[in-house]
Amino acid sequence: TMTTLVSQILKDANYANVDTAHDGGSALAALRRKEYDLVITDWQMHPISGVELIKLIGADARLSKVRTILITGLYGKEDQAWLQGADGYVTKPFEPRALTEKVEDVLSTVAQLASR
Repeated sequence: TMTTLVSQILKDANYANVDTAHDGGSALAALRRKEYDLVITDWQMHPISGVELIKLIGADARLSKVRTILITGLYGKEDQAWLQGADGYVTKPFEPRALTEKVEDVLSTVAQLASR
């Protein structure tokens, strides 16, 4: 349900290239097959959690440019998200605009760094 919701929010915000994966292993395999700018992952996925997925992305030199946003229902974990390497953090429940603003923030930071 969350995958479908996030995907639809992004499509409604005119992000045309949106792919989904229902677990961290599938997401990692997709990241290794195709180039992506951003991954939005849920903290509490199984068998690979969103935090573990972010660590795996960070450990793979081929994926070093991929930015990540962590979605969670766990309050007060924002500092942990940053420490694990997340570029953004959204707490459930969230409004669609909160997610799209976070996506815009993370992607604009990437664009600013690339232009330097």
